[in-house]
Amino acid sequence: MAKQEKTIESRITQMEQRLNRAEATMRMMDQALEHYLSAQGDLEILNAYLGSPDWIADREADEAGRLSSDLKRGVLSEDSIWNLLEDNREMQERMSGCVQQTGQKEAFRPMRRFKQQMTDQECVDLLRSAPRGVLGVQGDGGYPYTVPLDFLYDDGCLYFHCAKEGHKLDAIRSCDKVSFCVLGEGKKEPGDWWYHFESVICFGRIRVVEDPVESDNLLRKLGAKYFPQGYDLEDDMRKNAPRALVLQLRVEHMTGKHVREK
Repeated sequence: MAKQEKTIESRITQMEQRLNRAEATMRMMDQALEHYLSAQGDLEILNAYLGSPDWIADREADEAGRLSSDLKRGVLSEDSIWNLLEDNREMQERMSGCVQQTGQKEAFRPMRRFKQQMTDQECVDLLRSAPRGVLGVQGDGGYPYTVPLDFLYDDGCLYFHCAKEGHKLDAIRSCDKVSFCVLGEGKKEPGDWWYHFESVICFGRIRVVEDPVESDNLLRKLGAKYFPQGYDLEDDMRKNAPRALVLQLRVEHMTGKHVREK
């Protein structure tokens, strides 16, 4: 067997071992988590029992020698229940830390059809050229609320302008996690009836730009993207800037996809 094939087989074997270990661990974690969650009810009852009138009466009966000698009575020890409750609290802190640690690495799903994935530069190019996109927020009653918007992409951030009140602004103030999607202009190859599209989805946190100087500069950049040459931008700023807010979405994750509709 050639050296290259041996290297390939060795790599596949190593990956297969990792896959098997990860699958076994996930099965054990699934079972352990079920047991852990079912134990929370017992812990709540034990917590209420410790120091209660019943617990005091039971302990006094034990100290008076009225109970069977072979009765297991670990629950009558303050330390026994207390230590278990402390272990549970520490376990919850560890689990929370695990979620935060893994969440930093895997907060966003990888794209399933990775062969159709656009490069980061292709995504940026589309964000710079697309005229409009759709902002998705968590709206009233937990329902998704999406709204098409003009926008500006600049140095890893997306910028929008809006009025100083409304559904979108209320939703953002309630939850700053949002998504933004742009769709490129569809194209047809000669002789084809189907379209080829490019789309980009960005995830991140959004905020109101509070600094008035920064806000006005961004409004000018937005205007420069959309207004025709020769348009009096400063006159428009005098009339409309005082009534506008600028929103900044700092992109935390971005994926793009080449779509062939056929």
